[in-house]
Amino acid sequence: MNTISAGHGTASSPSDLAYAHPGASRIAIGAPRWPARVLFIESRSAPGHPAESFETHGFEIHGYSDAIGALLAVPVEEPAAIVAPTDMVNVDFISFIEAMAAWSDVPVIVGVAGHAGAADLAYQAIARGARSILALPCRPDQLIAAVRACGIRSDATTRPLGIGTLLLDPQAFKLTIDGHTVPLTAREFLLVQHLMLATPRVVSVEELTRALATYDEGSVPATRVLVTRVRKKLEIASPESGHILETVRGVGYRISAD
Repeated sequence: MNTISAGHGTASSPSDLAYAHPGASRIAIGAPRWPARVLFIESRSAPGHPAESFETHGFEIHGYSDAIGALLAVPVEEPAAIVAPTDMVNVDFISFIEAMAAWSDVPVIVGVAGHAGAADLAYQAIARGARSILALPCRPDQLIAAVRACGIRSDATTRPLGIGTLLLDPQAFKLTIDGHTVPLTAREFLLVQHLMLATPRVVSVEELTRALATYDEGSVPATRVLVTRVRKKLEIASPESGHILETVRGVGYRISAD
């Protein structure tokens, strides 16, 4: 479930950020928490943020109604990144970008809103230290791609996972069941990892297809074939273990410990 924090900033002008000049003291931000947090400042033209849960990707979204609230939250939230819309409320956009660049090492993703001059502001922001660009409104997968374009990789993709006798070690690129190694291709490994991170949630075949797009555009039929192949490999490694990769008819797939 996404975590929503309300921004409590008051009306401000660019001069309110004057203290964040190049000579100002920088806030040292520690390692992002688990799940890694992304502060999402609302756009006037595209309010809200993607509603899908991001925890299976290792991220959670904290929404803020204005830039001042997000700026003041940085030392407490220890975010992995901030999404700043070009039409943010109460604060001059370029002043905010310059303040963040001077005050913190947290990467800023420019949310390009649907207003005149938005593209030009986005390019100015990149020149002043912003790290990535994201069109608003955005889909969850687009937001994840923008965060990763900043060089951010959540611990979700590196920590070992265990469900019942199924153990996955991303660092060793190894999957075992009942102590037996299951030989997997890169796409098969990513599929199992995505399902294990999502457990006990049922994952739709469409979501799995998008997750596998790291390697190619893919297709729903190809994803179904891949699931069948992984299930057979589990059964070969440990007879009668194929049931751990469960098909929920009409919904999708999940890893079951039962």
